[in-house]
Amino acid sequence: MFFKKWMFDERFLMHRLYSTRVAMVVTAVAMAAWFEFELITKELIHWDVFAFLIVMAVTKIAAMTYYRLTN
Repeated sequence: MFFKKWMFDERFLMHRLYSTRVAMVVTAVAMAAWFEFELITKELIHWDVFAFLIVMAVTKIAAMTYYRLTN
């Protein structure tokens, strides 16, 4: 049990937070690129991809607004 006591500290949590942020941004860019590629080459709109991009954007803006108002 001594090992688990020192397993989670502030650095671990901050690295996890930053890696999650980077992963979200990279995923959003990849989804947007795929959406644009399909739209330009095949003139096909994937509404499911578009919906996920909108959900990501709304969630990001809501979180930024919440943290700005509470701090």
